[in-house]
Amino acid sequence: MSETVTIQHLLCMCMGVVQGVKGDLVWVKLEGFSSWPAIIISCSEDNLLPGKRMVGWYGQRISSQVRLQDLKPFTSFGQYFCANSFATLVAYRDAIFLSLQVSLRCKKQFSACLEDKEELLKQMLDWAFGGFQPSGPDGLKPIASINGMKIWRGACFNFFIPLLDYIYLSAVFVDFCLCCGTENVEIFHPLFKGSLCLKCKDNFAETLYRYDEDGYQSYCTICCYGLEVILCGNDSCCRSYCEDCLNILVGLGTFDSLKVLDPWICYLCQPHQPHGALVPREDWSIRVQELFANNSAMEFEPHRVYPSIPANLRRPLRVLSLFDGIATGYLVLKELGFKVEKYVASEVCEDSIAVAAVNHDGKIIHIGDTRFINKEHLEQWGPFDLLIGGSPCNDLSIVNPFRKDQGMPYLCKNMLFFEYYRILQLLKPKEEDPRPFFWLFENVVFMNSHDKINICRFLECNPVLVDAVKVSPAHRARYFWGNIPGMSRPIIASQNDKLTLQDCLEIGREARVTKVRTITTNPNSLKQGKNVSRLPVLQNDKEDNLWITELERIFGFPKHYTDVRNMNRQQRQKVLGKAWSVPVIRHLFAPLKDYFSCEELSILTTSSTSTSNSFTFPSSPDSPELQQLR
Repeated sequence: MSETVTIQHLLCMCMGVVQGVKGDLVWVKLEGFSSWPAIIISCSEDNLLPGKRMVGWYGQRISSQVRLQDLKPFTSFGQYFCANSFATLVAYRDAIFLSLQVSLRCKKQFSACLEDKEELLKQMLDWAFGGFQPSGPDGLKPIASINGMKIWRGACFNFFIPLLDYIYLSAVFVDFCLCCGTENVEIFHPLFKGSLCLKCKDNFAETLYRYDEDGYQSYCTICCYGLEVILCGNDSCCRSYCEDCLNILVGLGTFDSLKVLDPWICYLCQPHQPHGALVPREDWSIRVQELFANNSAMEFEPHRVYPSIPANLRRPLRVLSLFDGIATGYLVLKELGFKVEKYVASEVCEDSIAVAAVNHDGKIIHIGDTRFINKEHLEQWGPFDLLIGGSPCNDLSIVNPFRKDQGMPYLCKNMLFFEYYRILQLLKPKEEDPRPFFWLFENVVFMNSHDKINICRFLECNPVLVDAVKVSPAHRARYFWGNIPGMSRPIIASQNDKLTLQDCLEIGREARVTKVRTITTNPNSLKQGKNVSRLPVLQNDKEDNLWITELERIFGFPKHYTDVRNMNRQQRQKVLGKAWSVPVIRHLFAPLKDYFSCEELSILTTSSTSTSNSFTFPSSPDSPELQQLR
C-alpha cells in the first residue's frame, strides 16, 4: 500500500547544523575518485585554510577541508553522478540516498512506501535527473537563505550522520538511539517514540530523576544530557528540554522560539501529538516504570504500577512516617519542592522529636508510639499517599550483641518490622481505587539471612541496596524495600553533594581519610583505620574527632540541625547515628515528582533581566559521542 511521504523531521539535518553552516549541497570532485555528495558546514576562521571549505561527506561520517575548485554544484546531478560507483559501492548508494533528502527543501513528496527504500530511491533519482522539478535548482538553496530563519548552533555534522543513516522520510524512530543516534539500540525510550542504546539507557536511568536546587530536572528530559535547557511552565511539572533536542527533533529555531513563551507548556503536558520528529508516547507514564523495574525480584509478583499524574491534576502529599527519627523524610520532601499537606510522624525519642519540631516550625504532627496506632487513627489522619519507615536497626543487625542465638522467635516477638507491615496492610488502597499509594521500608544490610528472607516474603519484593558512600563521605549501606518507581536505578552524586570528608570539615581542619566508616550511635564508630583507633581529623597537627556540625554535613543535614534542647555531643550523635542519609532519600523520593504537586519554583535565567524560562547548566554528564561536540 502506497502512502504520501512528507519529509519534515529532517529539516535541521539538510540545512546544516553547526555554527556558521553554509548549508549548500555540493559534489566533491577529487582526482582519481568518483564525485561524492557533501554538504558545506562551518569551520572556525582560525582553523579554516585559505581557499578551502569544510564539508561533511554523506555516508562517510567524516568531515574535512577541500579546495573551492573541487566543489561542484549539486544541481548538476546528471553530470557528476557516477553510475558505476552507484552499482558497485554500498556507501555511495547510501550517500546518494542521504543527499537526495534535500527534497525537503523543495517540499517534495514521493508516493513510495516508507518501508520500500529501493523504490523510494528510484523515485528520488528520477526527480534529481529530471532537474529537481517543480522547484528546480532554486529549491535546493539552504532554507535559512530563503525564509530568513536563524541557523541553529549546537552540535556538529558528525552527530547527524548516524541519524541520517537510519532515519529517513518520516520513518518511525525505533531503530536508533534518540540520545546519540547509534543504531545499536538496547531498549525503548520511555517518554518519546524511539530507542536508547545501552550506554544512553544507563545514563538516562541515572539522571532522569536528578533535580537541581530550583526543583527542575538537572538535564534534558529527552536525552538526559544538554547544557542550555528550557523549562516547562506548567504547575508541578519539573521537566527541562535541551536546545539540541528541540532544534534537531522538533525543528530549526524551536528553542529560540519557545524561549519567548511564558509560560511554555512542555510536550508531555500538552495533548499528545507529534512535534516534528518528537512524538510523545501515549503510555509514557507506564513505560517509565517498566524502565526502572526491579528485575531482581522475579520470584515475586510485580507491585502495582501507577501511571504518572498529569501536572495539572497533581495534589499535595500526605505522609505517614513510622520510626521517624529527626524527620529526614520531611526535610527531603521540602528540599525537592513538594507541597506537603500533612506529615504525621510516629517517634518515641524525645530528642528526635525536638529536633524535628524545631527545624520544621511544628508542621510535623507527632503521634507517639507506632504500636498504638489502629485503624480508627489511620482513618482519622488519612488517607495517606506515602508510608515510610525504618524500624530500629538494632533489632535486626547481626552486630547487635543482644541478638546472639535468639533466632526467629526473638524476631517475631520483638521486631518492629511487623508494626510497619501491619500499618502498610491497613493503608493499601483497594484494587479498584486508582489513587497512587507508595511505601518505603529501610533497614540494615548486615542482618541474618533468614531475617531478610522473611521481610522479603512479607513485603513481597526484594530490596534495593543503596550505599550513601556514593553520594556522601560516609559508608552507610542500607536495604530499601518499596514500590516507589525507579528505586533500582543507579545513584549518582549531584554537584552539591559533599563526597569527601574534607568537604565537610570546618576551616583549619584537615581530613586524614577520604571516606569514614558507617557512623552509628556509638562514639567509637568515628574512629578509623585497621585497628579502629585513628581519629579522622588533624587540627594544628593534632588528632581530633569529628565535630557535630561536621557530622551533620556528612549526613546531608543543615549545619546546627541537631542543636536543640541543650543536647550534648553524645545525644546529638545518637540521633544522627539513627538517621537516614539525606542524599540517599532524595534519590529515592525524586520520582514522586511525577505524581504529586510541588511548590511554585522561581525559574533561573541566563540574564538577570530576562523573563524567559531557559537556564544554562554549568556542566553535563559524559556523553558517548556528544561531549566533544556540544
